[in-house]
Amino acid sequence: MGEPNMKVKTLIAIAALLIAPLSHAAFVTINENGMDIVYSQGSFGENSVDIRIGAITSIARPDLLDISSDAEIASIFALHVGAQDVVNFYFIDTMSACGGQINVNIIGCGEVNGQDFVVESVFAADNSTPAGGDTTVGVQLLSHELGHNLGLGHRSGNFLMNPSINGFMALNAAEVATILASQLVHTDGNGQRFITINPVLITGAAVPEPSTMLLLAMGLILVGVGSRKLRFFS
Repeated sequence: MGEPNMKVKTLIAIAALLIAPLSHAAFVTINENGMDIVYSQGSFGENSVDIRIGAITSIARPDLLDISSDAEIASIFALHVGAQDVVNFYFIDTMSACGGQINVNIIGCGEVNGQDFVVESVFAADNSTPAGGDTTVGVQLLSHELGHNLGLGHRSGNFLMNPSINGFMALNAAEVATILASQLVHTDGNGQRFITINPVLITGAAVPEPSTMLLLAMGLILVGVGSRKLRFFS
C-alpha cells in the first residue's frame, strides 16, 4: 500500500510515570508517525489526515486505573477534555470490560462515532510487529480504536479494523469515505485535513479533574499475552 510524502514525526513517548503505589504504572506513548502513515496510506489519495497530538492531561482517578465494568468505562469517558470535536485517548493499567463484554484479554475500548477511547498503556507502547504484518501492535491498537471514533466497525482480514491484532493497517475506499465525513476531521488554512488528539493519563496522584458527560456506543479491542491469542471482540 502506498505511503504519500509527509512530514516525518518521531516516535514519541509523551510521558512515563510511576505512580504510588508502584502497582500503578500507567503512561502515555503515542507513535504519531506510525498513525500518520495509517491515516495517509494510498487509499486516502490526496486526502491524507494528519494526526496532531495535544498536551497531556493527568487526572487523578486511582479507581479507574483498572477497569472491570462498563460503568467504569462510562466514568472515564465522562472526563472528556476539550471540545467535542477533539478525540481523547485515555491511558490506564488494565481493563477487562467493554460494551457488555467481560474478558481479561480486552486492552482497549472506543466509542463508535464518538470522541473517546481507553487503552492499556503497555500495549499502546508495544513496538513489535506481528509476523507478516505491516505495522506495530501499538500503532494498530491506537489507530483501530480511533477508527471506531471515526465511525468504523470491524472488518475481518488483513485490515486495520480486523477483529484481532494482526499487524495490518489497510483501509478501503468506503472506510476512508466514512473517516473523511467524520466531524472529528478538520481542515487547516493550508487545506490539510487533521484530527486533534488530547492524551489523558489516569493516575493515582492528586491533580485537578475536569469532566464532561458523554457516552456513545462502544467498539473494543482485545489482545492476549504470551500464549494467549491476539484478538478483538465487539
